[in-house]
Amino acid sequence: MFRRVFLLSSLATPMIRWFRPWEGLASTLATVEGANAADLYLKAFGWAKGFPQEDLDRLQQAATIAIDDPNVSRLIDQAGPTLDAIRAAAEINTCRWEPEIPTLEDLTQGRMDYGNLNVVRVACLSARRLTKQGQGHAALDDLFAALTLAHRVGTGGVLLARIFEYSNAVTVFKTLGHLLPTMDRAILDELSRRLDDLPPPEPASATVEVEARFILGLIRTKLAPIGPVIGDNQWGEAGFSPSEGIALKRITGSDRDRLLVHLDATVPAFAELGRRLDLPRLDCRTAVDEFARTEASTHPIAVGLVDSAWNVRHIIDRMRAYRAMVHAGLILVRDGQPAFQAERDPFGTGEFQLERRGQGFLIRSSLRGDDRPEVSLVIGAAP
Repeated sequence: MFRRVFLLSSLATPMIRWFRPWEGLASTLATVEGANAADLYLKAFGWAKGFPQEDLDRLQQAATIAIDDPNVSRLIDQAGPTLDAIRAAAEINTCRWEPEIPTLEDLTQGRMDYGNLNVVRVACLSARRLTKQGQGHAALDDLFAALTLAHRVGTGGVLLARIFEYSNAVTVFKTLGHLLPTMDRAILDELSRRLDDLPPPEPASATVEVEARFILGLIRTKLAPIGPVIGDNQWGEAGFSPSEGIALKRITGSDRDRLLVHLDATVPAFAELGRRLDLPRLDCRTAVDEFARTEASTHPIAVGLVDSAWNVRHIIDRMRAYRAMVHAGLILVRDGQPAFQAERDPFGTGEFQLERRGQGFLIRSSLRGDDRPEVSLVIGAAP
C-alpha cells in the first residue's frame, strides 16, 4: 500500500538545522506540575539537524568511535544543553506528542524526524566519555535517558515511530555491550536494577491501532474531493495498489459512500490483525499469514498492512532480545561464564550462544526470521 512510499520518502527527507539555546529550561520544566516531557524533547531535537557529513559519520559510530578524538569531544560539548534536556525529560512522568494521530506531513517532523537519532547517539558518546572518566553513575543517567526517549518515541506511535524507537534503543544496547567490561561491580549492579525497571516495548497491536487510524483518516482525506463515483484512474490517486483497487471496486461498486462505510467496517479487521501479532512468536507468523489469505477479498486495506505490521512485531522481538543479551553480558563480566550459561535466550530453547572475539565476546540470540540478519551483541572490545 501507499505506506511503503511514505516511509521511504520520509527517511530521505533532507535535514534543516535550527537551534535556540534555552538555559535553565530543563530544570524549570521538570519541577512544574503538569509538565510535558515532549516539550523538552522537541527543543533537544533542534540540535540534531544539519550536521556536516564528517560529524554524521562520527555520530553513526557512537558505540565504537575513538572517544579521545577531539572532534568527538567537540560534539559532546556542543550537545550540553541537549543532554541536559533529555536527562530532565526522563524525570517527567508525562510525555504527550502532538498531534496524537499524525498527518502525512508529520511523518518527517517532531519525533519522526530522521535527525533525532543523533540525540541518542550523542548521549551514547557522552556516556562513553563519562565511563572513561570514572563517572559510571552519570554515564548510566545518559544511557537510560536515551532509552527513555527511544521508548517514548515509539509508544503510541505509527509504524515509522516504532522504527525510530528500535534504531535508538539498539544504539544504546550496543553501546552498553562495549562498556560492560569497563564497569565496576557497583555500576553493574545498578545497571542490572535499571534494566529490570525498564518498561517493556509497547505491543504490536497498539501500533496497528494507531496506524489504522492514520491510514483510514488519510484515505478519507483523499476521497473528499472525489465525486460520488470513483473512476478507474482515481483508485491509484486515492493511494491504493492495483490489487487493492480491484478488490475495493468489487466490494463497493466504485461508490464513494459505500467505500466510506467499508472503511468503518475495516476497523475490526485491523483489531484482529493486531491481536494475532501479539501471539507467541511460534504462532504469530502462521496466524498473520492466515489473516492475509482469508481477509484479502473482504478487507484488502487491513491486509495491505500485514507485511509492515509483521516488521513491527519483529523489531519488537529484536528489542527484547537485545535487552536480554545486555543482561546476559552483564552476568558474564560480573559473575563469570558459568553464571552466564544459566541465562535463558527468550527466543531459543536454552542459553545464548557465546563466542570469544579478541578482547571481548560475541553473544548471539536464536531469534531468526525471514532471512533477516542475526541478532548479536559485542561485549567489550569490537571484534
